[in-house]
Amino acid sequence: MGPLEWVHMMFSLNTNSISSVLKRRGARAMSPSDLPKYTMDQFGLRAINFSTDQLAGLTPKDLELIRDSGDRIGCSCLLLSQSSPLPLGEVKGDKAVEGVERMQRVVKAASLMGCNAVSLSIQSKDTDEAFEQAIESMKSILQTADRAEINVLIAPAPGLTEDPERLTDLLKGIGGFRIGTMPDFETAAKTGNPVGYLKKLTPYASVVNASTLGFTIPESDSSQSESAPNDEASGLSGLDALAAELEGMMLEDDPIAVHEGYDLPALVGAIAAVGFDGTISIDYKGDGDESLGVIHSKEAIEEALAALKE
Repeated sequence: MGPLEWVHMMFSLNTNSISSVLKRRGARAMSPSDLPKYTMDQFGLRAINFSTDQLAGLTPKDLELIRDSGDRIGCSCLLLSQSSPLPLGEVKGDKAVEGVERMQRVVKAASLMGCNAVSLSIQSKDTDEAFEQAIESMKSILQTADRAEINVLIAPAPGLTEDPERLTDLLKGIGGFRIGTMPDFETAAKTGNPVGYLKKLTPYASVVNASTLGFTIPESDSSQSESAPNDEASGLSGLDALAAELEGMMLEDDPIAVHEGYDLPALVGAIAAVGFDGTISIDYKGDGDESLGVIHSKEAIEEALAALKE
């Protein structure tokens, strides 16, 4: 496959991008089971990635409701991410065992939600002992994942998995076809060589987390203001009110927003260069309106992909 044949690949939404939506109360209150519809309606995305901290207190039936609501409107749950790093390389005490048990529960939750993958990060110093313990911990997790037919993706973190070559060595030690990586744009940018970093890890990835930090909007000749109130939102509630509010903030002739913080097109080009054919998970981390941030992220990445054709 040529490096540019993947430009029509799938996008998904990392729900951390719109975490404040779940904090709304009253007429606009939303639950996790509403997020697939919100994702489809607002962004036209057909896949969604949840974080475990957003599911605290939910029952198995609640998780199945998320799956069913996504299936009804064509926005499936792709991945469940363990929100905090786990001490899977800890050689003292029972911390590694507890981390394994935690991930086994995450795998079971992901299965109920209809996900095909889970992700985790490893909290451990980079020592030979930790390396061997992490291999054993991950093998135990994969036994559960294999039975559930779920892939396990390691998101790089400081310490044991910080160096891309060390992480790929860890993958080889773990073995199996359900183990992989989930690189992150912001993490890559902090290495000083983000393009090289992504080129090393992306061949092992089925999902790349496209974290974005903020956008500058080029000046437009339009006389309408993005912040102008939308009269259509009055009298509506729930998803309808949110949709009308967001529509009022967007202009059809707005120019493509420019990413701040690092060279987004260069990072998109890096994963394209190695023939990535998985899913880009949009993870907006900037200030301001989160939904607009997601839209700007999607448009900017699509623009970068289109530029690769030229």
